[in-house]
Amino acid sequence: MSFRELMSLKDGREMAASALSSDYQPLIGLKGLDKKPWIYPLNRGREINGTFWWLCDKSTLLYGSLSLNPEVQIFLQDGEGVIIRISGKAEFREDEQIISEFLKEDKTLDPACQIAFFLKDARISVTAGTDSVSKPLKLPEEAPIGITLKKDKEIRDRLAKIFEERAAKKIENPEVQKLVDGALLAFGERAKKLWPSFNLIPLESSLLFETWDERDRYQNRATEILGNITVKQVEDLTYYLSDETLRELAGK
Repeated sequence: MSFRELMSLKDGREMAASALSSDYQPLIGLKGLDKKPWIYPLNRGREINGTFWWLCDKSTLLYGSLSLNPEVQIFLQDGEGVIIRISGKAEFREDEQIISEFLKEDKTLDPACQIAFFLKDARISVTAGTDSVSKPLKLPEEAPIGITLKKDKEIRDRLAKIFEERAAKKIENPEVQKLVDGALLAFGERAKKLWPSFNLIPLESSLLFETWDERDRYQNRATEILGNITVKQVEDLTYYLSDETLRELAGK
């Protein structure tokens, strides 16, 4: 299907799938670490379970730039002046299943250095001369978006209380507690995005981790076993952040 023919499609997902399967090199535009516009070459995205994913090496400037400035635009252009743009906000996931799908095609990549991302609130547009079509690139309900917190003051306050209580908690099983601490960090990151003034210091001062690598390992593990969850009420926090629940989900 030519880029011009994409304009006749009614669904944004179909447009994106056809565009990303083309032979043209995708590029990504964003603000760099110096906050100036940058353009980087990008690997070909893959549609997995209805969501479009891209792979990024955590040692590159691209990853650093995306971490600070997630608003991006991915674009492709054919030889006839037709331009496709996919814009949105990059959301990272250290999902082993997603990353392994990419590594099947390129076994030279170090899996420990890779992280996947998709675009939240994405739109796809196709421009050919004076003609232009733009459609939302919706995520399916089952899209792997990780931990979602309802923006509710009661949830915010209860999570803050859990962090304060962590400092006084008696540690009976350090290995299990590290997994719980990893989950607390994952929840804390989501809370910080919703409420920028959210205080993580009470939690940070009580963690058991001896190194940053250990901290990252347990946080990634906790994120993986929690999967896609939505916290809609205070009781959900009590459930997901309990030793028993995390041990059960981890298969221990």
